[in-house]
Amino acid sequence: MKRKIFWETFCAILLCFASVFLLGLALSVGEIDSYLRVALPFGIVALVASPIAASVLSNRLSARFAGKLNEVSESLKSLNAGEYVPLKADTRESELFVLFNEINELNANTHGAMAREERERGKLGAVLDNVSQGIVAIGKKGKISFVNESALRLFDGTYKAVGNRLVFLIDSAGLCERIGAALAAGTDFSFEYAYKEKLLSVAGKMPTDGEIVCLLIFTDVTREKEIVRQKSEFFANASHELKTPITVMRGHTELLLQDPSLGEKEKKQLTRIEKELFRMTSLISDMLKISRLERGEESDERVEIDLGEIVREAVAEQSEQIREKNLTVKTAGDASVLADGRKIFELVQNLLSNAVNYNKENGWVETAVSQTDEAVILRISDGGIGIAKEHIPRLCERFYRVDRSRSKKTGGTGLGLAIVKHICALYEAELTIESEPDVGTTVTVVFKK
Repeated sequence: MKRKIFWETFCAILLCFASVFLLGLALSVGEIDSYLRVALPFGIVALVASPIAASVLSNRLSARFAGKLNEVSESLKSLNAGEYVPLKADTRESELFVLFNEINELNANTHGAMAREERERGKLGAVLDNVSQGIVAIGKKGKISFVNESALRLFDGTYKAVGNRLVFLIDSAGLCERIGAALAAGTDFSFEYAYKEKLLSVAGKMPTDGEIVCLLIFTDVTREKEIVRQKSEFFANASHELKTPITVMRGHTELLLQDPSLGEKEKKQLTRIEKELFRMTSLISDMLKISRLERGEESDERVEIDLGEIVREAVAEQSEQIREKNLTVKTAGDASVLADGRKIFELVQNLLSNAVNYNKENGWVETAVSQTDEAVILRISDGGIGIAKEHIPRLCERFYRVDRSRSKKTGGTGLGLAIVKHICALYEAELTIESEPDVGTTVTVVFKK
C-alpha cells in the first residue's frame, strides 16, 4: 500500500514537470536558450525533489490510513472483549465518515446481541446451578459438554471434567458402564444405582437434534427412600398393633348379639358396631397387605396360571353383591400368565369389587381376557356411576376416595387400587383406567410376555 502511494505521488510530480517542459516547446527558437537557462535548474531540482516529496507524502498518507485501520482493529478487539468502543467518524472525511458509521452500527447491533445472549446464558446457568438435581450434558464425541454445580457436589468433581469423558467426573466404573450401555441403546432411560452411601436415580434424555447427545439427570433419593421405608414400617406396625384389639372387640360384639335378652335398640347399636369393626378389620388387612408388598415380604411363587379361570373365581366370590344389585355379568376369554395365583386373584377381586360396588341397579359388568404375541390383556368394564377425569390420576393413592360417603356405605377401605398398583408394579404390568361420569369405567391391565 505504501509503495503504491509513493509511485502515484512520484508520477504526479513528473507529470507536472513534463507539462512545464512541453509548455517550453511551444516557445520560439530564440526563446528556447533563455528558457532552458531559467527552467533547467528548476527541472533538475524538481527531478531530484520529486522522489523525496513523493516519499514524504506517501508516508504521511499511509500512516494516516494505517491509523484508521488501527482504529477499526481496536474497535473490533473491544467488541470481542465485551467492552465495545465505537469509531470516531470525522465529517470532513465524507467517505470514511459513512464507512465508520456503518461499522459502528453493525458493531453496536452485534454487541447488543452478544450482551443479550450473555444475560440469557447467565440466567440459564443460575437456574441449572441451583436445581437440586445434578445435570450433565454429553456431546457427540461422548465427552462432557456441560456440568452444573449440583453434579459437581454430588460426585466431588471439578469443572476440569468438562471436555473429558464421564469417568473424569464419576468415580465409579460400574455407574459409567451402566450409563454407557444405556447410551448405546439410543433411547431415553432411567434406573436407580447405589453410589457410595447414596442411592441415585439416573435419568437420560436423548435430544432429537443439536450438539448434545444425552442429558443426564442425577437425583439423590436416599432420604426419600428412607422416609418411604420408615412410613412403611410405621404403617405395618400400626396395622399389626390394631389387629388384636379389633379382633377382640369383634368377638365380644358377636357374643353380645347372641344374648336373647337384648332389646331391639341395643341390638341395632351392636349391629352397627359389628359393621364398623368388620370394616376396620378389612382396612387393617389391606394395610398389612400393602406393607408386605412394599417390603417384599409376600411370597411370590410364579407359575403358569389361567387368568380367565381367576376371573371366573372372582365373579363367583362376588355373586351375593351381584345378585343384590341385579347386575348382568359377562366373562370371556382365557390366557395364561406367569405369576403368583393369590396375587393375581387379589388384583382381579379388587377391580371386580369396584365394578360391582360402584355400579347402578340392574347394571352390567363385562370382563375380557385376551392375548397378543407380546402381552396378555385383562379388561374389566362396567356401566356404573363413572369417575370424573380430574380424579383418575389419584385413584391409586392410599385412602383416596372420589365419594367418601359412598365408599363408607359400600365398605370400601380406599386401598384396593393401591394394592392393584403394587401388584402391577411387581409384574411390570401396565394399568390404565378410563372413565366417564354416568357412563361407566374400563380398567385395563397389560401383562407383558
